[in-house]
Order: sequence, then C-alpha cells, then structure tokens
Amino acid sequence: MESALCIRGDPYETSEAVFGVKDSLIVDLVPASKELAEKFGVQEGSMVLMYDFMLVTAQESDRLRDENSLRALGKLGRKVKLLNHLPVPDVD
Repeated sequence: MESALCIRGDPYETSEAVFGVKDSLIVDLVPASKELAEKFGVQEGSMVLMYDFMLVTAQESDRLRDENSLRALGKLGRKVKLLNHLPVPDVD
C-alpha cells in the first residue's frame, strides 16, 4: 500500500520504485490564508499542504484486506478460505 505523498512537480513524482505515484497521492502546496497561518502558527503566505487522511480501525483494515484477498484469488479461479488472514485451500 502506498504511504507517501508527493508534491506536484517533484522530480521523483514519476520515478517511484514500483509503479510510479498514484494521482490521488500527488498534492499541491497552497499559500496559507490569514486564518490558517494563525491556526497553525505560520506566516501568512507560507506554503502549506492540505490533505484529508482516513484512519480505520485494525478490525476494519483486517476486513478490507480479507475481502480484497478473496476477491483477487476468486478472479484467479482459486477456491480458498482464510485462516488468520492467510489463504488456505478450501477442500470442503
């Protein structure tokens, strides 16, 4: 899973080791408004990054990972079940 943001125009934006940076993780820096500058203690006009992160519980992460694993293995024609989040042959 991708875990890094990339600033638009960065020379490494297109050279991520595996497949390049996902468009959803390329961000722009914007000048801080007076309100933002006061809120975060920076100078007005300083370049800031605005990005919404979504946090999930460990249980939700496990559920999503299991669903995605079963879906991907199903597309490959694999009949499996999960045991401790790992695929095992479903021979029942």
